[in-house]
Amino acid sequence: MAAACSPRSSPVLLDYFKPEDRGKAFGLSSIAIIVAPVLGPTLGGWITDNYSWRWVFFINIPVGIVTVLAIYQLLEDPPWESKAKERLTIDWTGIGLIALGLGCLQVMLDRGEDDDWFYSNFIRTFAVLTLVGIIGAIYWLMYAKKPVVDLHCMKDRNFTISSLLMAGMAMILYGSSVVIPQLAQQDLGYTATWSGLVLSPGAVLIVLTIPLVLKLMPVVQTRWIIAFGFTCLAVSFFWSRTLTPDIDFETLVLFRSAQSIGLGFLFVPLTTIAFISIPRRLNADAAALFTMFRNVAGSIGISLSTAAITERSQAHSAHLAYHASPFNEQFQQAIRESAQAIQNFTTQVGDPTGIATGRMYQTMIEQSRFLAYIDVFTILSVVALVLIPFCLLLSPVKSEGSAGAH
Repeated sequence: MAAACSPRSSPVLLDYFKPEDRGKAFGLSSIAIIVAPVLGPTLGGWITDNYSWRWVFFINIPVGIVTVLAIYQLLEDPPWESKAKERLTIDWTGIGLIALGLGCLQVMLDRGEDDDWFYSNFIRTFAVLTLVGIIGAIYWLMYAKKPVVDLHCMKDRNFTISSLLMAGMAMILYGSSVVIPQLAQQDLGYTATWSGLVLSPGAVLIVLTIPLVLKLMPVVQTRWIIAFGFTCLAVSFFWSRTLTPDIDFETLVLFRSAQSIGLGFLFVPLTTIAFISIPRRLNADAAALFTMFRNVAGSIGISLSTAAITERSQAHSAHLAYHASPFNEQFQQAIRESAQAIQNFTTQVGDPTGIATGRMYQTMIEQSRFLAYIDVFTILSVVALVLIPFCLLLSPVKSEGSAGAH
């Protein structure tokens, strides 16, 4: 049920606000859309540590009730929406094909790492079903008389490029929002609450950045603001190459906060320019597709990021293990020095050489995982860099110009 709320929010803003006010409206709504997944781990971690993980789900019940009552009291359909509903027909074929394609894609992404991806018959089967559903849906929606989603909005250059850029931003946002708390909990020993707190200052920065972006949009071309946002993301993730396994909490917070500045320069300009020249009759269809691109790309970003950590950890472990041999003099010297230190300065019982070798192995595993995180952050940096040239393909407009263009 909640999945229907997100694609409907943009048409509501487009219908209720004049073109010159839409930037501010999207700015306020984007605070909730971006900040919620950033603050969510903090609240969820605190609830998990102090109560039970089940309450992470139970807490949505009163929130949902209040939301439904607010919608019932405050929102009403515009006249053209009411007339459209009178002649509404349901495209069951289109809905079925979309559900098949996206549903199987989600299952494939969720189960892929556990089932060893395409080495599994289960994953291969769902990959085929995903292709059948998506290709079938595209073909049907292009030629159906009354499709569930009108794909004609994809002919708009600004909308198509903005959707691509939003998908890239979602991959980076959701992928990093999962990977960074995972690093904090599994490798740095943080509790669920403290791993969530790593993300919280970044959420505050996003809230502070969006008003600045709204001030810049009437002055600076929107595409340059978007390009600057992706540049900030690329630089902030590339910063990870200077991090070490003994990273402290403050440095980790700064690392995430630097990324949040870039995110603050992306969401409002992307959403605003995406709908700059979309006809009013296609607002709902464009919003549905825009939201779908963001959510599907976010799921892909999460799955690929977590899978990459596993794969790169194994690769780095194999590389380090290659040098951890009796024939490597540097490795043997490190073992001897560690064993000597254990023998001289500790009271541990057992073979000092065996203990030193075990500690060296544990250090190797920790280093492998941390190098894997750096690899993932570097990949996200490259993704942000690759997206920058696409920003230049957007129309050279400012927010004031968008009103006239619309």
